[in-house]
Amino acid sequence: MSQEQQTDSRIDLGPIVQVGIVVRDAKKALEAWTSRFVFDEPQIIDWPVEGTDLAKTATYRGRYGEFRMRLGFIHSGPVQIEFIQPLEGNNIYAEHLEKHGEGIHHLLFEVDDPKAVSDQLGAPIMQSGGSTLKEGAIWAYLDTQDVLSAIVELRTKV
Repeated sequence: MSQEQQTDSRIDLGPIVQVGIVVRDAKKALEAWTSRFVFDEPQIIDWPVEGTDLAKTATYRGRYGEFRMRLGFIHSGPVQIEFIQPLEGNNIYAEHLEKHGEGIHHLLFEVDDPKAVSDQLGAPIMQSGGSTLKEGAIWAYLDTQDVLSAIVELRTKV
């Protein structure tokens, strides 16, 4: 088959939407960043948000996931910086803290169908749930650390 006949099997993820950083204290991390750099007003929320059904959407390593986290957000142009503090339960953020300490955890991209991308890559979904910031959106972390040297998070476009 000639090069012209071959199809490009690469996946178009589009631009990076978010850089996720796992921390022990999201409020303290936000303060460290906003006291040194100019950002728009930071936002902090606990997930799942009380009074929502987001907890019912959570999975962890292929099973229902019972976990909580505190999330802090700031924006640098079009890229969101997310600070993730695990609060309760088994989750990939607590795993990251235990194994690597605080630091960059993932890159987020928005796609039409995270499951289809997961299947095409052959990378299982490690953890997933419903978005707090984009109503109706679902996020999913793919097991890509060994292949890409980073975790890829995908969120549905809404």
